Amino acid sequence: MNISRYEEKSDSLFICINSLTKPVYLEHFFTEEEGATELTRKETIEKLAGHLKVMEDEYVAPEQAVSKVAEAKEFTLSAKNITDAKADFIAEKEAREEVLPIEKEVLPVEEKL
Repeated sequence: MNISRYEEKSDSLFICINSLTKPVYLEHFFTEEEGATELTRKETIEKLAGHLKVMEDEYVAPEQAVSKVAEAKEFTLSAKNITDAKADFIAEKEAREEVLPIEKEVLPVEEKL
C-alpha cells in the first residue's frame, strides 16, 4: 500500500491509501476520535489498510474496451440536430428546475468533428 495523501486542514484530517497491486484506493476523513492521538491515527490507518487488502482481493478487472474514437470522428454531425437537442435538453431542465429560459445558441449549418 501507498499513502498518497495525508493532510490536515483546520480541524479535519484526511488520508488516501492506494494499492500497489490493483487499481483500488480508499479515501478517509478521520473522526475526532480517530484523529485524537498518534496511536488512534495509527490504528485507523491499519484498519483502512485491512479494508484496502479486502478490496484488492475482491477486485475484478473490467473487460478490455476497444477504442472506437476514429470511427466516431468519421460521423458528420448536423448542427441543426445538435441545436435542436440542446434546446430540448434546456426545455427539460427548465421544466424540472423551474428556471427562467436560457437563450438558445445557433450553430453553423454543418460541422465535422
